[in-house]
Amino acid sequence: MKTLLTTLCLTIAVLLVSVEMSFGHEGLDGEYLRALKTMGGSGISWVDALFRYCVVLLVNMAKVIGISYEEINIWIFVIIQPLLIVFLFLWVLRLRRSIKRLKRSRKHYSP
Repeated sequence: MKTLLTTLCLTIAVLLVSVEMSFGHEGLDGEYLRALKTMGGSGISWVDALFRYCVVLLVNMAKVIGISYEEINIWIFVIIQPLLIVFLFLWVLRLRRSIKRLKRSRKHYSP
């Protein structure tokens, strides 16, 4: 389980770095402009800057994978993220159960 999670994290990190290195931020074509129009303008400069950076990153990742910006948004925020949240929640419950079981067994066998 730990190996799978580590492999998944490393794969995502390598993909993000390779996308960033291969495309960069040369200019905004129609895909970037269309994606950036989804921003409401929060009025907080660092939030807006982070949003723009993430939009460019998502557009680049979508180009590498061969899908649109909207499709990658759906995959990440509607499918993958909720599944990950449920998985981590169940993992925490399992770990809490294991801790309780270990505490009970420790109490039972302590001198």
